Amino acid sequence: MNRIPKLALIPTLLTVSVFFSGSQVFAQDSESKLLPDGFTLLRSGLEYKIVSHGNGKRKPALTDHVELNISYEVGDSLMFDSRKMNNNKPVPIPITKPRGPGDPVEVFMLMVEGDSAVVRYPVDSVKKTGQAPPWAKDGDKITYKIRLVSVKTDEEDKKDNAEKAAKQTAIDDEILKAYFKSKNIKAKKTASGLYYAIKSDGKGENIKSGETADVNYTGMFMDGKKFDSNTDSTFHHVQPFNLEVGKGHVIKGWDEGLQLLKKDAKATFYIPSVLAYGSQERQGIPANSILIFDVEITSVKTAEQVKKDKATEAEMKQKESLANAGKQAETDDKLLKDYFTKNGIKATKTASGLYYVISQKGLGENAKAGKKITMNYTGKTLDGNVFDSNTDPKFNHVSPFSFTLGQGQVIKGWDEGVQLLKLGSKGTLYIPSYLGYGATGASKAIPPNAILIFDVEVAGIDN
Repeated sequence: MNRIPKLALIPTLLTVSVFFSGSQVFAQDSESKLLPDGFTLLRSGLEYKIVSHGNGKRKPALTDHVELNISYEVGDSLMFDSRKMNNNKPVPIPITKPRGPGDPVEVFMLMVEGDSAVVRYPVDSVKKTGQAPPWAKDGDKITYKIRLVSVKTDEEDKKDNAEKAAKQTAIDDEILKAYFKSKNIKAKKTASGLYYAIKSDGKGENIKSGETADVNYTGMFMDGKKFDSNTDSTFHHVQPFNLEVGKGHVIKGWDEGLQLLKKDAKATFYIPSVLAYGSQERQGIPANSILIFDVEITSVKTAEQVKKDKATEAEMKQKESLANAGKQAETDDKLLKDYFTKNGIKATKTASGLYYVISQKGLGENAKAGKKITMNYTGKTLDGNVFDSNTDPKFNHVSPFSFTLGQGQVIKGWDEGVQLLKLGSKGTLYIPSYLGYGATGASKAIPPNAILIFDVEVAGIDN
């Protein structure tokens, strides 16, 4: 339960559409097919079966709000169950356009209140998007089990929520008043229903929306039990909590309460449930929980100060990066010179630190930036380990490699080195790490700060 003050939206879409990020919208259509096992195959690839019919008549439409129980499995593995997440209660979900083939919201709109359905979608189709679980097997299906509990229009949902919130606000207020009386606490109330007590005024002006604050806090239930803190090592994150105030990054009670405080202020917020996590259970915080926070403002910065600090930090990182690059350049150059001496190689050095040897001059003019270049190549590290090639069949891509020169489509050493070559040229590029994959590397075969050697041939230059 890390950083409980952060606005952690109870997943309205849950993980229902986790696999589906396509932009194409699939409308309900009549092009469906009945399968032998009783499922109906939709054009989008979804398969569904209504396993139990309800007594309702309303079908969800776009912008409606539904409550449902939903779980899904991939193969034999249960991935999600809303009943477990929400204390066996249905979860609210807004009806939006399906985000791509396989989004089960398409089936929601074919159900009526009380219906239960099973929905399937082939894992093979999800694998094409690269979003399937790595352990999923070919032939597996994503299987959803859904029970549609209720359907409301957007207007009905807003009205219902407002009525519930008003009722819960009144209940919370009576509970808080009784609590203050029993504890002899004098707290001030805001128009929203938030109560607060300032223990230390602090200095300067009140925090404004858009400013950034560092806050120490401890969150408690009304019985005094802590549920989170960044000053108590029990919760494993003992450092100030930094946030931009008034921008919805935290619960409403925090966004409002922090704007009542100054730098160095200490206070306690008594936050009714409608200004906290509302009617949804949230990681150990029961539904309709009133929350108490002891807070201390350790620093406040304006948006301009934050911007200036970020610019300064970026400048320092750039200077550090340049210094490190300079050191690495010296190291790489020494390693290359030693390599050339050991192997009797006479290579030419460019201003950037790239070395090259041309073994076949080629014809015409040098390749220029903006031209489409076709290459054959073999790449290896300084120890001779070959990591890639488009001429060696073991790398499974024996075909010329084409790219646009000087557009950053290849490593810097290539963008520079190929411009030293002509059509038909053959040569070797000795690329220091900072003109290759730098301090991060690219794979196990190309570790951080790896010097790369490429034997290359210019097979084509497009006019």
